[in-house]
Amino acid sequence: MKKTILGIGSILLILLIMATTILAVDLEMNLKIRRKINTFLKPYAIVNTEPTVMYLSENEALVDANADALLKLKHDTGQTYLNIMHLDSNGTTYHYDESHGVLSIVGPQTHLSIHKDGTVYENNLPVNERVALVTIQEALYIDLTALNALESGKMLGFVEQKYKDGSSLILFNTFETYNKVQVDKKTWVFNTVEATEKYQSNQYNLDFLYKIKNIFSKTEINKILSDTEAFIYPINENTWFVIDDANNYGYIENTETLLIEPQKIAELPQRLSIKRNYDAPIVMTWEAVYSYNPDTTTILDMNPLNVVSPTWFELSSADGQIKSKTSSDYTAWAHSRGYEVWALVSNAFDIDMTHAFLANAEARMSFIEEMLSEARTNGFEGINIDFENVYLEDRDALTHFVDTFSYYARNAGITLSMDVTVMGGSDNWSKCYDHEKLGKLVDFLIIMTYDEHWASSPISGPVASYDWIFHHMTALTEVVDSEKLVMGVPFYTRVWREYPSTEVADRFVTKSSAIGMAAQNALIEKYELTPIWDDVDKLYYATFFEDNAQVKIWIENTETISAKVQIINTLNLKGVAAWRRGFETQDIWDVFNQINP
Repeated sequence: MKKTILGIGSILLILLIMATTILAVDLEMNLKIRRKINTFLKPYAIVNTEPTVMYLSENEALVDANADALLKLKHDTGQTYLNIMHLDSNGTTYHYDESHGVLSIVGPQTHLSIHKDGTVYENNLPVNERVALVTIQEALYIDLTALNALESGKMLGFVEQKYKDGSSLILFNTFETYNKVQVDKKTWVFNTVEATEKYQSNQYNLDFLYKIKNIFSKTEINKILSDTEAFIYPINENTWFVIDDANNYGYIENTETLLIEPQKIAELPQRLSIKRNYDAPIVMTWEAVYSYNPDTTTILDMNPLNVVSPTWFELSSADGQIKSKTSSDYTAWAHSRGYEVWALVSNAFDIDMTHAFLANAEARMSFIEEMLSEARTNGFEGINIDFENVYLEDRDALTHFVDTFSYYARNAGITLSMDVTVMGGSDNWSKCYDHEKLGKLVDFLIIMTYDEHWASSPISGPVASYDWIFHHMTALTEVVDSEKLVMGVPFYTRVWREYPSTEVADRFVTKSSAIGMAAQNALIEKYELTPIWDDVDKLYYATFFEDNAQVKIWIENTETISAKVQIINTLNLKGVAAWRRGFETQDIWDVFNQINP
C-alpha cells in the first residue's frame, strides 16, 4: 500500500516538475492558465457606494452638487426636488425672474407660472395646488412631486425612477431618447473608470499574473448586475457608465453581449398646429412705416404677393409697453387684395431695454397679451417678431419669450413668424438666436439674408451675394425644417464710396448709402455705366470715380433676384420675404412666380 502511494506521489511529482518546466518555457500557455484560473474564481469584495442624486440627459448622467441636501429633503418630507436648469429639456423651456421670484415654464401644451411663495398659475389662471421653490447653495429647485400632482405639470415628462429610502435618486425626462442595455449575464459594476480599466489591464498584465497571490486577490466592486435593464453612457471604447432599474450606478466593461438600444419612454405631446393652410409658397414683403402709413392708392399690383408685414409696433419700455402706428385703412386695403397682414413688432433694437424686458415675467406676459389683443381687434392673421441687437447672455431668455408667445398665439389662431440673421456672426446680432429651437417654436423663421456687407462695413461689398446666401441657407436647413424657412431678399443695394485715408498710409475709408432699384438704375444711366456680370456673386458690378472717391455698386435686378429664387427651389424653402416694398421696380414681382409650388 505504501509502495502504491509512494509510486503515485512520485508520478505526481514528476508531472508537476514537467508541468512547471513546460510552463516556465511556454509563457503563453502559463499566462493562459493563470488567466483561466482568475476568470473561473473571479474573487471580489462588495464596496458600498454613497447614494447620490442624478439627472439623466440623452448624452450624460449629471450628478447634482447638492445631492446630500436633496436626499435629506426626500427622507424628511418625501418630496423630490429638481434643479430648474433641467427644465430646458425636450419640448420645454423656462425662465426664472429673480427680481419678482417667478418661474415660467412652457411645455408643448401648457404654460405654468410658479411664484416663490408656491402660488401656481396655469395659462394665466390661478390653481388651488401649490408647488414649492427652494434655493440650495444658490441653485433653485422645484418640487417635482408637487409639480407632477398637476395634470399640466405631469405633461412636462419629468419623473423619478422608483425610489427606496437610502438609495440614489435618479431623475429623467420621459420624452428624451436614452440608450439602454439588457444585462442578462452576471456583470461586475466598478466604482470608477480607473478601477474598471485597471481590472481590464490586469487580465493581460504579465507582472500581475506572474504573482500567484494576484490570481486569488479580491477585486473591489459595488454591484453584480444580472437580469436587469440599465441606462448606458459610453465613456470610451472599453468602458460604460450604467444606472440600473434599482438606482445602482457605476462602470462596466463593454462586451459584445451587451447591445445598446435607443429607447423613448413616451412620445412628446404635439404642439397646436397653425390654423390656416399655407400650401402655396409664402411671398412676403415688409411695409416700412416710419412716420406715416403709405397711400395705398399709389401701390401697384404685386402679384404673386400674399403676405404684407407693416412695421407698426415697437417695444417702448422694459415693462412691456408698446408703441403703435396701426392703420385700419391699410389693413382693409391688404385684405381687399387677398394679402394676409402679419404686423411686425420690434424691440426698437435697444439692447439694454430688451435685456430688462426679457428678465421680467410680468412684462413679457403683458406684451404678449397686448399684441394678441391688437391682432384680434384689427383682424391681423399673423404677428412678425423682429427683435434685433440682443445680448448673447439673453439667448435663452429670448427663446423662452418666443416659446411663450408661440403658445398663446397658436391658441388664438394667430400665425407667428420671427426675423433672424444667419448663423454665426457676432454675439449680439447673430449668436443671440438659438436658430434650431426657434425653428421649432415659431410657424415660420424668416432669415434676413441681406446686409452681407452692412452700412458701416469697413470694406465694400455686395448686400447679398449668391454664394453667401446659399451657404447660410444650406446650413440652416440642417437644423430647421426647410418648410419653415422663408428666405430674405433685398430690394435695395448700397452705393460705396472709398476715400484715401488721411490718417493711415495706404488705407481707404469706406462710406455707404442704401438706395432702391429705381435710384440704382438712374445712377447707372447718369454715369453711362456698363455693368459687369459676376458669375460667382450672380450680381452685376459697376464702378466709377466721383471727386476724390471711387464709387462701387453691386446691382440688384430681375436677373439677380431670379438667381436667388433658385436657392429657394433647390433647398425646398417655404418662400421669400423682401425688404422692403417701395425699393423695387415693378418688373421684380413676376420673378417670384418662379418659386416652385
